[in-house]
Amino acid sequence: MQIAPYSHAGGHPPATRRLRPALFQGLTTPEMRLVRRVFTEDLYDDAEAVPRDPARAPFVGLLLDGCLREDAVLPGGERLFALTFPGETLSPLGPRRRRGRLSAIGAVQLLTCDRDGFERIAQEVPRLRLNLLGLVQEHLTEAQRWQVLLGRKSASERVASMLHWFHARQGAPDELHLPVTRTELGQMAGLTMETVSRQVRALEKAGVIDLPLPSRVRVIDPGALHSLSGDAQPQRLH
Repeated sequence: MQIAPYSHAGGHPPATRRLRPALFQGLTTPEMRLVRRVFTEDLYDDAEAVPRDPARAPFVGLLLDGCLREDAVLPGGERLFALTFPGETLSPLGPRRRRGRLSAIGAVQLLTCDRDGFERIAQEVPRLRLNLLGLVQEHLTEAQRWQVLLGRKSASERVASMLHWFHARQGAPDELHLPVTRTELGQMAGLTMETVSRQVRALEKAGVIDLPLPSRVRVIDPGALHSLSGDAQPQRLH
């Protein structure tokens, strides 16, 4: 891991050009200058581990570029548990799974701040604390969504839900970046690789998505994808 002071000529971290990080919503240019004084940019190589031990882990981390994966250690081995995309924040108050592993997918830029530094800057920029509270609430809501996905949804709804959520979290781009295999998607959704592949092909055949590359998903009909997730008015594949 390499560490460098956080600085950016444009006045904001690179991720804000694509998707304004919720942690910085509502901050003025002078407030962002204050933020840059206490945040540090950490650089990780592909597959490099990000600290999880509370004694070493940052109090708050904002992903600027790349992708992070969280693998849970289970009796049968490791299983992909969650993904973090650019612009998203690692929750400081969420569960610290010591037996889990957080690592980089590709080159990763992570903006971090320790607890003391965050408390100091939050005194000068109160909006930061409010934004962080909102993010913690969003993480809890996301956890509830996954519980519903795993406990109540059909296989087709699970796959559509994952693609719809990932698409929304990446800012609804023309092409969704999906840096994991079908097997790993199945690990997240409680499905086999064959079932995931079959459901992805069904979505492609129905004209809802297109796959120019295995790691790229072009969302042709976002409304249909949302409907097929089971979170909206149902729509049948033909």
